[in-house]
Amino acid sequence: MPDPRNGDDPLRQAQARRYGRARRRLGAADSAVSLVALIAVVAAAGSLGGWGSLAGLVVVLPLVSLPFGYVGYRLSRANGLSRQTVGGWAVDRAKGWAVGVVIGLPAGLMLLWLQQELPDTWPLPAWLGALILSALLALAFPVLLLPIFLRSEPMPDGELATALRATIAATGIHVRELRLLHLGDKTTAANAMVAGIGPTLKVYVGDTLSDGADGAERIAETRLVLAHELGHHVHRDTVRLLGWAAVSLAFGVTGAWIAVAALAPDGGGHLTALPAIALGLTIGSGIVSPAGAWYSRRRERAADDYAVGMTGEGERYAVALERLAAQNLSELEPPHLYHALTSSHPMPCERISAARATRQAVQDYTQGERTSPR
Repeated sequence: MPDPRNGDDPLRQAQARRYGRARRRLGAADSAVSLVALIAVVAAAGSLGGWGSLAGLVVVLPLVSLPFGYVGYRLSRANGLSRQTVGGWAVDRAKGWAVGVVIGLPAGLMLLWLQQELPDTWPLPAWLGALILSALLALAFPVLLLPIFLRSEPMPDGELATALRATIAATGIHVRELRLLHLGDKTTAANAMVAGIGPTLKVYVGDTLSDGADGAERIAETRLVLAHELGHHVHRDTVRLLGWAAVSLAFGVTGAWIAVAALAPDGGGHLTALPAIALGLTIGSGIVSPAGAWYSRRRERAADDYAVGMTGEGERYAVALERLAAQNLSELEPPHLYHALTSSHPMPCERISAARATRQAVQDYTQGERTSPR
């Protein structure tokens, strides 16, 4: 159960609401200022020239967002979530910037080449290339990207590893490796995930998961959280979400096409078109992002149902979700409109209630079977 030392608020909801409100305000301010800065770079692209336009995207925009990121880090530290030093946070921020440049710059230059070679039809190959890149990133994530930011090691042998391997085997999903993710190096928050596609598919269990639980309870809760994550792969959600990415990218590329035609000072195929491309992609994909959030919530509900159905432990799953909410400082019921527009997961209160309702339905059915005449 959540830590009883929190008195009348064992799920830390008073603190979670304050933290969530501050994060929402900070995120809104960051998005607004970054969008204004991007529009300014688009407007100045003709004066900045090619290299100036590139510098505006690669250097100026990250610097504009940097103060908001630092305030977010301080907020996380103040609420007991982050364990990083300022130096550690700065290094991770620099790594994220470098990964973005290594991936984004070649993609941007390839897009400019397509505009030069196929001035009338470039959006179609651009969309296809972006979709292929998305699939490659999903494939490479556990092998190349995750190790840049977090340490992991093979799950040590023991009761937990045995229980998790049995859970994996029960799903029929072939997993390359079961690993312990050292989240505790950087945060008190907890998580688990199944990352990769096909030959790179790996299970990661955070070392902070179910902190405070005794040995048997921790094993049971971790097994349930893993069953949820495996449920996504049983339902082929990786393929489903790549299908949704195709839709989102279509809107993004369409936005880029319109923006280049209307705003690029030298037309497509020049470095000065990159800010317009970035603005169009941002607005185009942003238009359909609420639909993507809604679809993601559907898939999360299905994975919850799978975890409870596979284990038959609805009450224990509800308790595990409560512990995660308390540990990660999540609001059980965040503002409804904000949640509907942005959240990839159902409200924690909804997930907890659904798990308990499933348990009650099983109990009612079982009692009915015992008492019904033969």
